[in-house]
Amino acid sequence: MTAQENAAPSSQPSRSSLGATILTWVVLLGLTLLTSLLALVDLGAATPIIGIVIAVVQASLIALVLMHTLRGSPMVRVVAAGGVLWFLIMMLLTLTDYVTRGWLTASGK
Repeated sequence: MTAQENAAPSSQPSRSSLGATILTWVVLLGLTLLTSLLALVDLGAATPIIGIVIAVVQASLIALVLMHTLRGSPMVRVVAAGGVLWFLIMMLLTLTDYVTRGWLTASGK
């Protein structure tokens, strides 16, 4: 093995990584602008749904590109998938609690 192969990886991002980071940053700025403009328009019940979709796209871009999950090791992907799964379980439990609140009646009423 040569000394170059044993050297620690460079802290400088590769050219393609830098381009992907800049493109992601520009897309995130555009989505943030879109979210701000969405607040000015009344789309009725679709407004929060569109806002949530935009937020999910933003979170996905951050996780996949800026946190290097897309090009990370398989263990990084497993941990990220576990985090998403855990989040979905917690949301399901929260929504189950919220939906069933109306079924309970206060004692004495």
